[in-house]
Amino acid sequence: MSIQNIIFRKATPADVEDLVRLRMAFLKEVQKPETRQLDDATLETALRMYFQRSVENDEFVAWLALHEGKIVATSGLCFFQIAPRFTLQDGKIAYVLNIYTLPEWRGKGLGKQIFDHILQEAKNRGYKRISLHASDDGRPVYEKFGFRLTSDEMELRL
Repeated sequence: MSIQNIIFRKATPADVEDLVRLRMAFLKEVQKPETRQLDDATLETALRMYFQRSVENDEFVAWLALHEGKIVATSGLCFFQIAPRFTLQDGKIAYVLNIYTLPEWRGKGLGKQIFDHILQEAKNRGYKRISLHASDDGRPVYEKFGFRLTSDEMELRL
């Protein structure tokens, strides 16, 4: 399969069902079944509602790679704002998620290309901080883009 005929474009509300399907595939690949707190149908419904709202109001942007009209890779970028601080005057943070390439299309550079698109999207919107959660496989790729591991956050799940 050649990447010569790949078309990259931003997702639209018409892509919601594909975004749901690809997010589910991604999560099933990276999250162990014993850690899941929702069944597939419940998560699909929540994802559909999220993507319908957030794609429409531009709080979530996905770039897609298409081959012959079929999505073969996707990405996601959420935008939010926290209170300003000494290291982030405007408090704007973009969060990368769901960089996912269909298994048969991996190793062809699509993930890097799609990642370029979402980084440019964040820069064009004036975001100075971009964060993400990297898998072990993804960490070296993100480090090549200049991301570095931090250890200053904690989490409490309620």
